[in-house]
Amino acid sequence: MARGWALTFPVAAIAALACVCLLAASQPALGAGDSAHAASSKAKRSKACKKKNKKARKAGACKKRGRDASFPPVPRTVTLTWDSAADIDLEVYDINGHHSGLLGGSIVNGIPGATHSANDTDGFGPETFNDPSGRRVGYLVCYRSGPHANVTLTDSGKGGGHYTAGLGPTESPPTEAYSTSMGWGYLPVGAHC
Repeated sequence: MARGWALTFPVAAIAALACVCLLAASQPALGAGDSAHAASSKAKRSKACKKKNKKARKAGACKKRGRDASFPPVPRTVTLTWDSAADIDLEVYDINGHHSGLLGGSIVNGIPGATHSANDTDGFGPETFNDPSGRRVGYLVCYRSGPHANVTLTDSGKGGGHYTAGLGPTESPPTEAYSTSMGWGYLPVGAHC
């Protein structure tokens, strides 16, 4: 009888050790399952929020909780300058097609919440556009009259940049075609000087 007991004890000890190893190995798998479940739940909530009506979204039921949600918008200032006495104009369009700039001889602030400076007709600029909300815009720079001008446009907003171009005749009187406008960024179809 002692012989049977001697064999049973080591087998039982090995079986117990194997069970402990299996339990320890399954803990990371359980954690991975929990994170996969959390990601799945988040995706389902997002899908449900997309289906809710506008009234529920306005009430805050489905607020976006991204990293950028807590940061205030970056204001946008667009500045146009040029190097001659030419009459150059800055026209700005938002993604919805609203226009800010010269229309019928006077400045129109057609982009809600944003302002456009006065029209500089005697050269050198600057003409500026300021938008505290920092929305995405496109710019159209228009040559109206006068000598050739090298224009510089600077956009300080998110995704903005620094742009240069030459506009107007290079010779007087002009003997070849010259550029009357230059556009950068988002411009709606039909935007023109």
